[in-house]
Amino acid sequence: MLLLVCGMHRSGSTLVWQIARQLVEGHPGLRNPRGISTEEYPAAAANSDDLLMAKVHFRPALDREDFPHEGARYLYTYRDPRDVVASLFRKGRAKPEDPERGARNSRLIVRRELRGDEFWTSRSDVWIGRYEDFRDDVPGLVRQLADYLAVPVDHERVATIARDVDLAAQAERAKAAKEHGVDDDLRVTSNHITDGREGAWRDTLTSEELVAIEAEGARWLVEHGYAVETAVGRRKTVDLRESKPTRTPRPQRRKSRDRLAPTLLLLAVTFAITGMIGSIMLNPWVGLAWIVSVCLGTAGGFLWGQSGRGLRSTLRRRSRRN
Repeated sequence: MLLLVCGMHRSGSTLVWQIARQLVEGHPGLRNPRGISTEEYPAAAANSDDLLMAKVHFRPALDREDFPHEGARYLYTYRDPRDVVASLFRKGRAKPEDPERGARNSRLIVRRELRGDEFWTSRSDVWIGRYEDFRDDVPGLVRQLADYLAVPVDHERVATIARDVDLAAQAERAKAAKEHGVDDDLRVTSNHITDGREGAWRDTLTSEELVAIEAEGARWLVEHGYAVETAVGRRKTVDLRESKPTRTPRPQRRKSRDRLAPTLLLLAVTFAITGMIGSIMLNPWVGLAWIVSVCLGTAGGFLWGQSGRGLRSTLRRRSRRN
């Protein structure tokens, strides 16, 4: 069997590794060597007596055939790609003027991470963890992974594992890695821990890097619950963030319009009758009466049509009120 911890860079995959490694401790056939070739993954997945535990990040050169669906379980973590890029820059201590930074490299990093996201989440048997959800709830993460791996744990076991992977313990491991090298069971490097805050990218990325990242990954960001903050990001996701509201009249305006339409029509009829009488009596104001009648009738008819009510229903409603 193959148990593979994968995920975006800087998304808590090492924490997931450490917890999972403790949960499967003592399992027959368990091995977790560093530097193992992905070419060995299919054979391990096909062997029920083997439990190969490995950790890998996506890169375009990976052979897709090395990651089987059958006999393999995947633990995948993701994070706001802006924080992924920023954390990589901090880990490498790259200043804004460093040639490893800039808009182009930021865009390429995000493109790689999103291609990996599509690949890992398409596996048949995969646990998916969002870094922002589990970073402050390590006991909850222990329980989630224990459930997924079908490993029974009690409250004491959860507390022990959570305590063993807290920030203080990780800092000590980073120090030990600097002096003695990386422990195969822990996978913590000397510069592993940087700023794990959500949104810490605001203190690291330049405006050009941010624009490049959102130009590449704005739709993924919004689809996964992250807000975009640049004009290009909003432009690329306008259809995801907004839906055109149905235009409906305000209740008060509709009510006033329903009352006004019959009144205008009544006045139109009145002026029409006045015009008829004026015509018979050769009154010089007859033309004005006809003009007023036509105007009132047109306005009343328009408002009545806008109200969406027929003549019969309007008369019935008015008769009930009377």
